[in-house]
Amino acid sequence: MLSPLKEYPFNLQTMICAHRGDTTRGAKENSLDAIRDAIADGAEMIEIDVQMTSDGSIICHHDETLDSADDRKVWEHSMDELRRDYDANILPSFEDVLDITSGEIYLNIEMKEYSPRLPKVFVEPLVELVRKYGMHEYSLYSSFRFEYLQVLPWDALSIAIQPTTEYIDFFNSRSLQPIFLPKRVEDMLPSEIMTFSKATAYACMLSELTPERLENIRSRNIHLSVYTISSIAEFEKARSLGAKAVVTDIPEELLKFRKYFQ
Repeated sequence: MLSPLKEYPFNLQTMICAHRGDTTRGAKENSLDAIRDAIADGAEMIEIDVQMTSDGSIICHHDETLDSADDRKVWEHSMDELRRDYDANILPSFEDVLDITSGEIYLNIEMKEYSPRLPKVFVEPLVELVRKYGMHEYSLYSSFRFEYLQVLPWDALSIAIQPTTEYIDFFNSRSLQPIFLPKRVEDMLPSEIMTFSKATAYACMLSELTPERLENIRSRNIHLSVYTISSIAEFEKARSLGAKAVVTDIPEELLKFRKYFQ
């Protein structure tokens, strides 16, 4: 039986999260097949990207557009249009993903919204849907967009992903609610980013773990997640630096390694 996420034994082992499901067998990222393959592997968590359509439905997709033949943004399509033009396995609704994963596996729900809509317009229906499927206690809400993290409910587990100034500027240029940081985001320590975004954890790439950030993480006992891990060597490096969880493209390989060598 799946225990609430806050009860996971992070101090005993590094959690392995499948990046957009498991694509090692040829399944498309964020697809229902990738989700099923990750569950079959025994992955403990799945990272999934979520966006909202023009009519308020939530789908699972990473990029701002859908394909090279259509330059309209995801949020400019209605759900009916998407169901007419795209395979529901390849471009699933978030509700379909929740139906498969409920009670089976933890979720890292990355709020990948590119639209200018107000954060609450996206976040509140998202959390409501997660609660509907009984997955709120078993989910982590993550984003580069601090304004989305800021409006999560008090009982949500959340993770601020380290952005760049370019990323902040990109979203501020189109947002109805831009954010104003006290200094360049590259100069903010993980604890400062978490305080600003009201997140409960911090994530970054291995290359972003500078000595200053590592010292801040250790001194403040910050829950660190590292992405995207693509080899055993990277996994071992992340673990040695104190990562409590990794997001990986090779979940099955890391699970086998952890079982025999940790």
